[in-house]
Amino acid sequence: MLTAGKAALMIARAASVLLSDPCFQLHSIQHLLGETEASTAGADHKHFSLHAYTDYISAEEEQKVEQMLAFLTEESKQAAATTAPTSEDDLCPICYAHSISAIFKPCSHKSCKACINQHLMNNKDCFFCKATITGVEDYSKPAGS
Repeated sequence: MLTAGKAALMIARAASVLLSDPCFQLHSIQHLLGETEASTAGADHKHFSLHAYTDYISAEEEQKVEQMLAFLTEESKQAAATTAPTSEDDLCPICYAHSISAIFKPCSHKSCKACINQHLMNNKDCFFCKATITGVEDYSKPAGS
């Protein structure tokens, strides 16, 4: 049975993974709900919105998406406020969006997990030296570095 504490932990973990993915953008969910920035909204310009598809999407489903957007927005703000500035040397040399979190075997080159996971879908060679990647291990910066 799923307890409230376990469910909250699972939700927090899912939010963390989603927000750390360089491909995920909060504005995509905002767009689904028809939310736009005032500068791009014109009086005669129609925007896509889930609200217009009442035959396919229930009010409960819309509400869940709105709640998810509010939760992810708050999580994103909290993460940004608590994240220490990152040195350029600690950033993934491929995307420069995330910290280095993976090390390739056997060559020991490094990137973020998102970049290497995306790359490994189509290619098994290292980005940098073209060696065949036989494994990917978690990387954490040595203390005092």
